[in-house]
Amino acid sequence: MNMKKSLLFLGLCCTGLSLGGWAQGAEISSTVSGMPAINTASPLYIVNVQKGVTPAQIKMGIQSGAEAENMNVVGTLDVQQGLKERGIKSNQPYVIYEVCNLVLGAKILKSTPEFGAFAPCKIVMYEQNGQLKLMTYLPTYALKYFPKNPESAKVAQELDHQIITVMKQAAAGGL
Repeated sequence: MNMKKSLLFLGLCCTGLSLGGWAQGAEISSTVSGMPAINTASPLYIVNVQKGVTPAQIKMGIQSGAEAENMNVVGTLDVQQGLKERGIKSNQPYVIYEVCNLVLGAKILKSTPEFGAFAPCKIVMYEQNGQLKLMTYLPTYALKYFPKNPESAKVAQELDHQIITVMKQAAAGGL
């Protein structure tokens, strides 16, 4: 639990959010078999990548997993490469994959256009203490900031499920 809290703190500091509510956060089962529970009090969902899985395998896992979930990888930002191009040494991989299901995206934007501030969905690969990790923010959490809309909530749950499914495949090296 301490590692979870420290990872959450790191992620929240980067997003400008606070730790308020961590202790009250209800954990519910992930809708994806074999994946950790979702902490509904946190915007972040973080999983460890299996030992021996390389960043290249993660990339392939995200691409094939997204395709299997009717999603597209619409952008990739390799932060480490960008830093190197600017003469800044970086040995830590950090890649932001932008994924989108256009059909679900259109549905949620129609009923909650403000959700566009969180689009496209992201899966981030990074290394911490020698361990590769995958992280995303949960669309269901993002909706807490907007007026309640049953259609948007249903779509956000489906997006959570799809993103976590993609993360599961990528964390296993695309298997």
